[in-house]
Amino acid sequence: MNEVIWKLQREAQRIASKHPLPEFYSRFKAPLAAAKKIFYKHPGAVRLRGMAAPDYKEALGHGIFHCTRVSIDCAALILIETDGDRMKPVALQRLMVIGIYSGILHDICRDEQNHGECGAEKAKTILPAFSLSKNEIACISNAIRNHEAFAPSAVAGSQWAQLVSDCLYDADKFRWGADIFMHMIWHMMDYQALSPQELIEKFPWGMSGTVRIIETFRTPTSRQFGPEIIENGMEIGKEIYRYLLQHYRES
Repeated sequence: MNEVIWKLQREAQRIASKHPLPEFYSRFKAPLAAAKKIFYKHPGAVRLRGMAAPDYKEALGHGIFHCTRVSIDCAALILIETDGDRMKPVALQRLMVIGIYSGILHDICRDEQNHGECGAEKAKTILPAFSLSKNEIACISNAIRNHEAFAPSAVAGSQWAQLVSDCLYDADKFRWGADIFMHMIWHMMDYQALSPQELIEKFPWGMSGTVRIIETFRTPTSRQFGPEIIENGMEIGKEIYRYLLQHYRES
């Protein structure tokens, strides 16, 4: 990442730090903490991260930072959505692990044109090395296949597989809030070798696409709290755009 982009990212993070945390992250601290514990401590999750690391596409803004955030939010959403279902703790943790595996692998083919389908098939070749049933592997593969925005979504084979699929999608789309402006956009700018002036030209189009994601959330929790996450990101994006216009617009 060159110095200009690095400075822009630091400025974006400074702008973002002035904005309040969306309510999802303050209200659901306990589910998020439980999800983080599994992500960082579960032997299978640790091993899978190590295996998938060479395929992370940090240059595309979809590397370890992105996959970590998606995995944790996915598992937290599973925990929130199953509250009151009287699942046994062991079964619930297993479902959260499945969500984390899905999050780790969901962008493993990010540089492919149809990266959801490609990632789903690649996951099938990786996951047999783990202690997973055929149904669990199918659940993860289906969730990865269904995570792309504005694309048709296949119905899962069971209630729990559908939940994992919906939670993965929503956790991935939460990243269209502050994350895209604090992290992803600058790696993509660097990868595409864009100048600040070229980024300015693309910015309004990107913002219009971002706001459309609000209508696509799939779980009740995300439909309630997801719009604020996106709107928070939009406010940050507007400030960044004004900063770009002030400092880099060509006369």
